[in-house]
Amino acid sequence: MLEMRQSAGVRDAIMSAFLNVLCREGVREVEISKVLAMAGVSEPSFYAEFQSKEDLISAFMKDRHAMWMRWFENEIEARYEATGGGLEIIADVLQKGFEDPKCFGLAFFNVVTEIGDLDDEPCAILGERKEHLRRFIERLAIRMGLQYPDTAASAAVLVIERTIVRTLVTGGLKEAHTARLLFQCLQHA
Repeated sequence: MLEMRQSAGVRDAIMSAFLNVLCREGVREVEISKVLAMAGVSEPSFYAEFQSKEDLISAFMKDRHAMWMRWFENEIEARYEATGGGLEIIADVLQKGFEDPKCFGLAFFNVVTEIGDLDDEPCAILGERKEHLRRFIERLAIRMGLQYPDTAASAAVLVIERTIVRTLVTGGLKEAHTARLLFQCLQHA
């Protein structure tokens, strides 16, 4: 049990250091030596956790998405239960995330946009994650009684992606307001 805890500590330290280096330098410039120095971890300890830099990137993306989805689903469920609102609650939750200085969508999208090769694992992970998000929204749309929940969910994922990317590019919250309007339109389509 102690070994598992130590391993989780090493893994967490590496992931945290990777995020810090990634945010400063971008994924293409991340050097494992910098991550190890920042994490205070030896090279053998790194390779006990990850087979390669690519393995670290994949694990990072999966962890970040799982963290984001837990946050997103919990926020959506809480708002839906409290207000009974429509799909526009998604825009409200996105805006809340953008207002949080620890908003954690940025690193995930940075990795995908920097790598950009559709054959790379990060793009495959993104595809899986988009489908996960789409299924969650489809279940929500069914609960809301939407006439075409599958179509609404697919369109909602596009609106979410656009909103996140545009907000990251502009640095403003205007995109969340635009998304709110688009979600209201989807609600009644």
